[in-house]
This record gives sequence, structure tokens and C-alpha cells, in this order.
Amino acid sequence: MSGTKAGPGDSAWQLSGTSRGGRAAPPKLRASECPIEALHEEHFHQRQFCAEMELLAAATGPRPELARRILVNLCRDLPAHLADEEQGLFPLLRDRALPDDALDKTLSMLAREHEVTQAAFAILVPALACMADGAVPPPEDREALRRLATSERRHLIVENAIVLPLARLRLTDHDKRALMSQMRARRAAPPDPGSDCARALAQLPPFVTAGTRP
Repeated sequence: MSGTKAGPGDSAWQLSGTSRGGRAAPPKLRASECPIEALHEEHFHQRQFCAEMELLAAATGPRPELARRILVNLCRDLPAHLADEEQGLFPLLRDRALPDDALDKTLSMLAREHEVTQAAFAILVPALACMADGAVPPPEDREALRRLATSERRHLIVENAIVLPLARLRLTDHDKRALMSQMRARRAAPPDPGSDCARALAQLPPFVTAGTRP
């Protein structure tokens, strides 16, 4: 990530991540990249989608391309990011944190918030599929989009202010290699073809599911 200074323990890790010019995109994960910086870039990506959810909630007419982008994010990018944290980052931090860090309560709270987020976007999948087909969002879906955007912003603030700084201090180079390997493998794995998300994404044009955003 351009302009990012290495923190303690970063050693030879490359900190260059995705460019922040234009629309955000999920980080391109390279084996030599610092996974903590990649997670920080993903938080930037998710903050932009919070703004897009609010735009869709305020739409007075059909916004199919906007709905499609949000649907792809909620079905593909955000679940991978949540798994990066719950299955990779959080367990490593529990092992490495010092007692004075008092991190266990924060990580437990964040994990519970992940469950709420996953339940919220699962409910939104069919609604977003309709919006991607040209439907105008009804009042209840507008409110759901606003709530999800607000809660996700608060969640990201805690992670950026507490979790990622401690990760930079506590994780070893071995931890970072293992975390990045998991993140790369997770994105290379095929999606569950029977899931609601997979069925919704299968309805979208190929350029959207490939990650290109018009």
C-alpha cells in the first residue's frame, strides 16, 4: 500500500497493496504481501460498499448495476473477508496477544457481529437479485441496507483502531505467511454451487461475477 510504513515485525514483507484510485477493488493477494495490510485494504473496500448500500437505499428509481455490485460483494468478497478474520486472524491473535492487550472480549464481540452481518446479508440476497433485475427497493429493504451499512462501518472502526494495530505488533513472520496462504487458498476454492449466493451470482452477466465494475 503506497505510503504505508512498516510496523514492528514486518521485516521483508511487501506492503504494496491495491491502488485506491477510482472504485475500490478487493486486494490482489500476493504471497509476499503482508496479510495485515491486505486486510486493511479490504476494510477500505468494504467502507466504499457501505456508501453504495446507502446510495441504493436512497434510490428513487431502478439502479441495477449498483445492486449487482453490492450483491457480488455480499455474496463473494465479504464472506471471504469474514472467514479471513474468524478462521485466520482472530485465532492467531488469541495465541499471540499479551494479557495486558485485553483482546479476548473485543474478538468475541466482533465474532458475534459477524454472525449478525451474515444473517443480514443472507436476507438481502433475494431482494438484491430483484433490484439487479431492475426492481426499485421497497421501504423494508432500504432500511435493511441502511442498517447494514451503519453497523458495518462501526465494526470496521473497531477493527482498524484495535485489531489491526495489535496484529502488526504481535504476529510473527511465520504467522503472516500462514495467514496469507489461508487467504489465497480461500479465494481459489470453488463456491458452493447449491447456495443462494451462487444461484444469485449465476444470474448476473459474466463481467460482473468476474469482479469488473462498470
